[in-house]
Formats: sequence, structure tokens, C-alpha cells
Amino acid sequence: MSADEESRLIYIEIQNLDSNSFEKFSRNLELDIRGSNLFEDVIIDKSKDSVSLTLQVAPKVSYIMDATNNKIELNLQRTSKNKHLIVIDPGHGGKDPGAARGSVVEKKIVLAVGTYLRDELSKDFNVIMTRDSDFFVVLSERPKIGNKNKAALFVSVHANAAENKSANGVEVFYFSKKSSPYAERIANFENSIGEKYGDSSDKIIQISGELAYKKNQENSIRLAKKVVENIADRLEMRNGGVHGANFAVLRGFNGTGILIELGFVSNSYDAEILVDPSSQQKMAEEIAKSIREYLTR
Repeated sequence: MSADEESRLIYIEIQNLDSNSFEKFSRNLELDIRGSNLFEDVIIDKSKDSVSLTLQVAPKVSYIMDATNNKIELNLQRTSKNKHLIVIDPGHGGKDPGAARGSVVEKKIVLAVGTYLRDELSKDFNVIMTRDSDFFVVLSERPKIGNKNKAALFVSVHANAAENKSANGVEVFYFSKKSSPYAERIANFENSIGEKYGDSSDKIIQISGELAYKKNQENSIRLAKKVVENIADRLEMRNGGVHGANFAVLRGFNGTGILIELGFVSNSYDAEILVDPSSQQKMAEEIAKSIREYLTR
């Protein structure tokens, strides 16, 4: 599966499809696609034992593609030109669990909070997620989803861990070419995930010019302050503050972007909050509240 972002064409090839299956598949698929209003056109070609699809995505429709484990997943959502579009990026997923201490696993926590956040924000904004279930998305693809859909805001959701079990609290990061030693360590760890799974973070370049970089940073800091204050107050967690660092996932997005570390899975107090569905919902509510305040200021 591949796509041409400029022409909004999606190409899919399916192998090992016999004639009977092809006839039934193509007839039903064409009816489903043409009746969906999500595509302007569909072309289906058969050659030997494979079938290729060319899909023309309709205007004002956002899309995310995933092709892993012999499964093709294509998520589409109609958007309104009058609404801001927000990308929610639950970190890690699939073969990458993220930070984990026993049954407290980052990829599960951030997907839950990200899903609650999507439901909250969808009341007022257009929202897409880089992943909405337990699958792996390479680091370099995450900011691309925001850029190709011209998102106003990119929110990456994570949970932290430390050897020191007393380390605790919620922290929010924004993209900066300069960082404190602490923030640099956090960014280096998150960036190393790409290397671990064969996707170098070095290829994620800063695409905004200096003026846009400074404006995006200013906006990101303002949003980050709202988020960390609101979560810490509502959940009675330590306010770990706002930090700038060279996060690849934020570096590659052309706009306002933040990375939220919801708490430490390695700390017993934070972990109890992180795995509790009621607390996850509250976190999402506070992030959504902060975003509304930021976008409607």
C-alpha cells in the first residue's frame, strides 16, 4: 500500500486472489467505496492472481494508512473546513511497549488516554489519531500524518520511567534545538525508539523556517503550560514543568506541537493514577480543556 499525498491517490495491491473471490470482492468493494462519499473515484485492475486498487480520496477527508502483519488498515474521516484539525499521537504501540513496569505498560496507557482525548475533542474539532489500536507506527510517519492533513496541532502522548522510583509527576515538552541535560536525556530516549526498530530519527528534519520555528515554539510553550498545570491540579500530581528538547516527532511537524509525559510508570503513586480508567478520563478532559483554551483564545 502506498499513497501520493499531492494527488491524494492511494494504491493498494492484493495478491493470491482467485477468480471467484475477485468477482465478489470487486463488486462489493466498488459499491461500498462509491457509496461512501469518502472517495471521488476507484479503479480496480486484475492481473493473473492479484488485484490492484487506485483510490482517489475526496476533498476534506483525512486518512491514515497502516499495512502490517498481512493486514491493510485504512482509516478515513470527513473533516469540516470551519474546524481546526488536531492530531493525537499515542506513543509506541504493537511490538514497541514503551516504558513498562510489570502490568503498567506505556503503550496501553497512552492509547486509552488518547482515545478519551479524541472523544472529548471531537465535540468541537476535527481529530485524527496516528494509531487507534495496538499497532506500531514508525517514528518518521507520525509527524507526516499531521503535515499531510494540514493539522493545526500535534499532541504526542507518552508516559515516563526512571531508575529512581521516587521520580514522579507530569511533564510537557516542546520542540527546541536547545535543551537542558534532563530534557535532552528524555528526548534522546524517545528518539532512540526509531533506531531500535530500523527508522533513524536523523532523517526527520526540521521543515519550518526560523520565523515559523520561533512562532511554533512560542505557541507550543503557551499550550504546554496550560496542559501541565491543568493535569497536575486535577489529578493531584507533581507539576514537573515545561521543557524544550529536540524530539524528532515534534521536529518533523510544521506547527504547534507538544509531547506529554503523563507520569512515571516506575513510581507507585503515578502508576496507580496512570492505569485507572477514571483518572485517564480526567487527564483527557484536562488536555482537551487546555486545547480549547489555546485554540479559542
